[in-house]
Amino acid sequence: MDRSVNYFYTSCTRSDGWPSLSRFHADLEYRLRAQEGLWVGGVLGPQPGSPPVLESAITRVGVMIALYSPEYFKDRDCGLELAVFQRRLRRDEDRAERDVSECLIPLVWKPVPRLPNGAPAPEEWSIGAEWDDGYGYRRYVTSGLHGLMHSDGSAADEAYYSLIGQLAKRITEARRLGLAEITDAAELRDIQPAFGCTSHARQTTPARTPVRTGPGLGDLDHHAPLPTAPLESVAISYVGADQPWADWMEEILELAGHPEVSQVRWRTEDESLPETVRRAHEGAQRVVVVFSRSYFAAGSGDPLHWENAFVGPGKEWLIPVQIDAEPRPLLVRRGVRVTQLTGSDESQARLLCDLVREPDPQVPDQRGGDAR
Repeated sequence: MDRSVNYFYTSCTRSDGWPSLSRFHADLEYRLRAQEGLWVGGVLGPQPGSPPVLESAITRVGVMIALYSPEYFKDRDCGLELAVFQRRLRRDEDRAERDVSECLIPLVWKPVPRLPNGAPAPEEWSIGAEWDDGYGYRRYVTSGLHGLMHSDGSAADEAYYSLIGQLAKRITEARRLGLAEITDAAELRDIQPAFGCTSHARQTTPARTPVRTGPGLGDLDHHAPLPTAPLESVAISYVGADQPWADWMEEILELAGHPEVSQVRWRTEDESLPETVRRAHEGAQRVVVVFSRSYFAAGSGDPLHWENAFVGPGKEWLIPVQIDAEPRPLLVRRGVRVTQLTGSDESQARLLCDLVREPDPQVPDQRGGDAR
């Protein structure tokens, strides 16, 4: 098997919530690597600075996931990505006289009242009936994949990761078909978008709801008193898979007026967890730690490292926030105050700002806190 192979392409628009889109893509990539090998990858489009659609991986990669939403169908670049991939499907079917439709996987990211012409309709459930016939299926049908990801409770979490597993299996099976590439530049230039009227997918920064800064933050709730603590410097501790979340947090905190906001990526091969947390604190008064499935799986996994980094007195400067529902390591289930973020909208931005500006955070003892 070839090394460093991209198995799939995730077609989406950044305006649908870049942190959540990135989490979905990273979870799927993680599952494929566990299933097929560490050399397996995927391409999440569009990335900042990525090439034009006709020069992107969409002309070569063997499987495409299209995340449907109202914003997706407004985006001309997404329409062009789908048109290019559909041209590849038709060419392969005509030349090899075989069905390669399994290589295109349309999913509902957010409900779409009416699909435009040229967009293949997702099946009622296109992965398989064995995925889930209860809560997860109903939530997907009514609220889309985005709604399922952000539902509370263990049932939604189990359904989401079961979906990821079914997707990984289908991607592996579809890739074995060996969909032919398009290398003819003239043919590519003749392809017209299947839909879309605006071209904003290649923006250099994620599209986010503007966040009011300074005293204006109180406009979100006229009855909520503003924190009285002065604005402080902040560091964001994270792992590479959660880069979009670190970018979002940095932008939000900068807009809120913090004098200095920095990102401190955990160099998992070179430093332990306590070392990376201390390094973040050396350059900032407060440290936001991005807990996630990827963060928990990184590094050596020594349980004592979690205790040394997060448990005990004198850690008021630590602000752990979690971006998914993955169970935390045992030693940070109790004794560590963790706040769950459920998205990247304005209410969650306000919550993050309030956490960082809280004048006197309460740190529970070893018998307190969230035991999840």
